[in-house]
Amino acid sequence: MKCRSCESKQVMKFLSLGRQPLANNFLKPDDVGKEPYYPLDLVFCKDCALVQLSEESYVPRDILFRHYLYASSISGGLRSHFEQLAKRIAEEKSNQLVVDIGSNDGILLKPLKDLGIKAVGVEPAVNLAKMANERGFDTINDFLSKNSVSTIVSRYGYADVITASNVFAHLGDIHGFIENVKLLLNEHGSFIAEVQYLADTLNDMTYDNVYHEHVFYYSLYSLNRLFGRHDMKIFKADHISTHGGSLRIYVAKNSRAADNSIQTITDSEQKIGISDLETYRSFADELMRRIEELRNLFYKLKEERKFVAGYGAPAKSSTMINSVGLDNSLIQYIVEDAPLKQGLYTPGSHIPIVSPDMLEKDTPDYLVIFAWNYADDIIRKLHHLRRRGVNFIIPMPKMRIVVSR
Repeated sequence: MKCRSCESKQVMKFLSLGRQPLANNFLKPDDVGKEPYYPLDLVFCKDCALVQLSEESYVPRDILFRHYLYASSISGGLRSHFEQLAKRIAEEKSNQLVVDIGSNDGILLKPLKDLGIKAVGVEPAVNLAKMANERGFDTINDFLSKNSVSTIVSRYGYADVITASNVFAHLGDIHGFIENVKLLLNEHGSFIAEVQYLADTLNDMTYDNVYHEHVFYYSLYSLNRLFGRHDMKIFKADHISTHGGSLRIYVAKNSRAADNSIQTITDSEQKIGISDLETYRSFADELMRRIEELRNLFYKLKEERKFVAGYGAPAKSSTMINSVGLDNSLIQYIVEDAPLKQGLYTPGSHIPIVSPDMLEKDTPDYLVIFAWNYADDIIRKLHHLRRRGVNFIIPMPKMRIVVSR
């Protein structure tokens, strides 16, 4: 295959997680066992250092995003995150138009609207766009395309700020997307993108963010090279905590002086060898060891006849569950706060997803927190279960068990 960014043929596979189902393809009872599987492999471009899905692992975007079961506003942590981002945008400019790409159910549009900022969303999932519009948040049901850009410009004008939070890694045509951003952005505007940060994945072994929705796995190094091909410049970057470690970049069409954050992050990436293939091969070797460690733990608990359940069914949990080889003989059920997922089954592993009430009716000995980046908050919320003897397994970044007392 050729690199999707620089078209180099110097692309090397370094990780294979076998054939896996689509992470967000949660199953109705009649669909259990009928889900499709695809290879899940990562490759590294030796020329531009971009990590990406292999050609065989790529799934067309229409299959993934026209109906989506994750409504962002269900997460209190994400609501707070986007409220802070809205305040930051409001502080930098006033009387502006903000366009949020992949706006989901309006999680960023709401705080922007509350601050008096004109904002419009672009969301390809029919169900989520409908939900947002019903809540009063202007949302165009489409991908970012020349047609949607034309619609926005004719209705609202050019954008002062364009945001794309955890969308930029999902794209099929990355260059077409950037060109559409340039068409929509006014000459002095900013494009703000948040991506899960490859350096955190390497340092913390958080392989659960590898799934078919995520085509690209970015470092600042690879992002700089990508935007440089479009005569755009990253002038600022923030290392933030969302999704277990993310990078927020600020990009402009015109030349702006880079602040100190760019050099700081560049230096840290050089220390871990972000552009060196051997870094990724070492990551893959250690990853297989950790997967085996988790597998051994669950089989040990099964032998001891321990009752194990899970908490949280984010898409990323699918990669870990299927890589480790968990199923409903090892995990009895998974509790999920999002009503859209309750009553469904996890793809591949066929574990039933239930409401939080089940923890009171059928209390487990161990509760695996698959939404591990919110582990501390979840354990605090469920503190009463510790008094009932429930132990908590936090599988990442490094597996640990919080033992009840």
